[in-house]
Amino acid sequence: MKQITNLALGILIGAVAFGGGAATAASGIMATRSEMPFFVNGSPVTVDAYLIGENNYLKLRDIAALADFGVTWSPESGAVLIDTMVGYSGEFKPAEAVTTTPRQESAEPQPNYHEKANASAFDNAYTAEAYDALRQCMADGQSAPITISAETRAAMQGVTAAISSYPSYDLKPDGNGAAHFQRKYSSAYENAARTGQAFLDTLAGKSADDKLYAIACYVCDRLEYDESSTATPRALHATEGVKKGNCMSYAHGFQYMCNLANIPCILVHSDVHQWNEVYTNGRWYSVDLTSFDIRYTETGSARLLADASELQGSIYLQSEPQLARFAKELFVPNSTK
Repeated sequence: MKQITNLALGILIGAVAFGGGAATAASGIMATRSEMPFFVNGSPVTVDAYLIGENNYLKLRDIAALADFGVTWSPESGAVLIDTMVGYSGEFKPAEAVTTTPRQESAEPQPNYHEKANASAFDNAYTAEAYDALRQCMADGQSAPITISAETRAAMQGVTAAISSYPSYDLKPDGNGAAHFQRKYSSAYENAARTGQAFLDTLAGKSADDKLYAIACYVCDRLEYDESSTATPRALHATEGVKKGNCMSYAHGFQYMCNLANIPCILVHSDVHQWNEVYTNGRWYSVDLTSFDIRYTETGSARLLADASELQGSIYLQSEPQLARFAKELFVPNSTK
């Protein structure tokens, strides 16, 4: 992850963070343009900064561009949303405005996909209606509108993060408590997609298991474990060279390639660790790529797929098992116990 030095972060509502000198003057706070140098990874950069008191203030979108992380805001909650696992995609704007194609009203009723799924995947938050809508979006690019509670909305945000970063699946409000899902392919991933697909093309004709092993080695060859660093799928796959990253970097990088290869793969996590579950040979397996990398580096060969029961210790105690079950059922109905 990039590090910004010589920077003191702060929030000045309605002033420097999202406005300029006029707003600060009106509020009685004096701000002057900062003359202090700024560096990213040791290299000087030019950025608009303001000095208030003894602190430097920058616009959040400028910080996101420098450090390459995603930032949007939610008109519904008024919350700023920061995602360090995706890159900066351009001008800071409402999350609801970041779309690829406008949604078209569906002439057909929403399919009842949940009828073929394991009923244990559903509860008050992870509803059958939300499942049907998201499955429809995964198939068609968008879903029919559904009525969704705040609890289900929060649950679906976790699910969409667990199933894919490219494409992403966004929940868009339609008003009056209704919402729909929309599939998006971010232009920020174009280089990563080309690089990843070029590698996958070399695996044509191989079995799913062989592809998974090759993908695992490919990701590990591009990563060096560092608990304090994060390498996004975009950074990991768009450029050559070894990046430093933690367990999240391994799990997200592996899932990204599985998405490109059309191999069902989800993210799962405990309070202290993140790994994957993939579907192959008619069942789900666990993949801890961080651990695999250690064994692969030391021996040149390592077992990749494991039964969930083989992952021992509190490090593998899933924080959200219901989310994982729902996510797996989205890819392969009736595939969970």
